[in-house]
Amino acid sequence: MFVERFNVVARALGRKALTPNRSIESWLQFVESCEEGYEDSLAEYRNELSIRRFLQAVFDDSQVQRTSDAQWFIREVEAIDAKFSSLLEAGFQVAGSWGWWERRIPRVGGGYS
Repeated sequence: MFVERFNVVARALGRKALTPNRSIESWLQFVESCEEGYEDSLAEYRNELSIRRFLQAVFDDSQVQRTSDAQWFIREVEAIDAKFSSLLEAGFQVAGSWGWWERRIPRVGGGYS
């Protein structure tokens, strides 16, 4: 049931090519790139960070919340969230941001070339 509902949410948000596993992989890859020192532009950072907003939309879907088989997905995302949260600057807050993952920035960025 979860995978079917995930697909409905993904299509509604224009992310029909995503699967639950691929969305988790995308979030993890982004977090790992931040861990190493994100080296791309701010615009690209915000674009790549949009995967987390999508994941939140899946979490917030009332039908997903009622599916017991979504728990593995939620646990996986929460583990990656914890890793990402540990990389973020504690003091600085970005005003007007949507979720906790957008309100703070990583402590370490990549070098400039």
